[in-house]
Amino acid sequence: MSKALNPQRRVIGDRAVVNRDWIREFTGASAGTAARWYKLRLEQPEEHRHPEKERIDGTDFYDEQQFRDFYTWFQQEKASKVLKADPELYELDPEDVVSINKAAELLKFSGPSVIRKYRQANPGYFPEPVDEPVQGPTGRMIPGFRVGDLQDFDRKRTGDKLGKAGRRPGPQPEAPVGRPSALEEALAAELSAHAGSEPLRATQLAEQYAAKAIERDGYHPGLAAELSVQYGGPQRSWEYVVRNALERRPAAAPARSEADRRAAVALAALREHGDIRGLAASLAREHGGSPDVWSRAVKAARRIADSTTDHPTPKDESR
Repeated sequence: MSKALNPQRRVIGDRAVVNRDWIREFTGASAGTAARWYKLRLEQPEEHRHPEKERIDGTDFYDEQQFRDFYTWFQQEKASKVLKADPELYELDPEDVVSINKAAELLKFSGPSVIRKYRQANPGYFPEPVDEPVQGPTGRMIPGFRVGDLQDFDRKRTGDKLGKAGRRPGPQPEAPVGRPSALEEALAAELSAHAGSEPLRATQLAEQYAAKAIERDGYHPGLAAELSVQYGGPQRSWEYVVRNALERRPAAAPARSEADRRAAVALAALREHGDIRGLAASLAREHGGSPDVWSRAVKAARRIADSTTDHPTPKDESR
């Protein structure tokens, strides 16, 4: 069971000072988040910097007004980094249903995979799809979302990547000790599972997640940013973790290149739908990326298909 907070506030002369538990109660932050704010204070603008600690009766205190100024700036910084939705989102009827591809486009995400990862890693953060799937650009049935739900989601985006969209600052109901990040929650579960064995550090767990992502999807430049969105924490830290995970990968098991992956996707589409006109553009809309890139993938898929046709499996003439 988590230790109860002991928030303290004292007045010294003409100013007030507060302890770390007061900060956590005021913001709803986890212990790790509150510690990171202080640790990274020298990277913050001097006029908005987290206050320096003052030791009073064996406890660290911080200037209250300086912290309030820092936290106001911090919230504004988070909100300013939220992607702005396409104005088209608010021109559509709230009862309309759009595909997952269109939803990603309207919210200015890099592709539908962002929505899938949000829903997998942080249930409840992104709206649920409608019951009936919709037809994608290649004819395949894919998830659809109600426009009104997407509009509500966009209005509530605050830059807080660790919890549900629209979480307000301040103490959270039924969470007096703050909300941990997704990575901290996962670490707690792993620590529980490894009780009695060698302790598992957060960095080790993060490297496991990075290695699994690389093994599953291959490395790509935006991986650190995606992991930061999924599990919380600064993108800089995840870039360090991803580098370590790449260095520890066995040299005998190189990841399939993005070009190979796209060619395999294009080949599957060719076999399912035939060599239809506009296939590269449809694949670009469905999977993200430019039509030129997918045009090269389609050409590579055609070469593979042609080589298979030109060299059929020999028949058994012995019969």
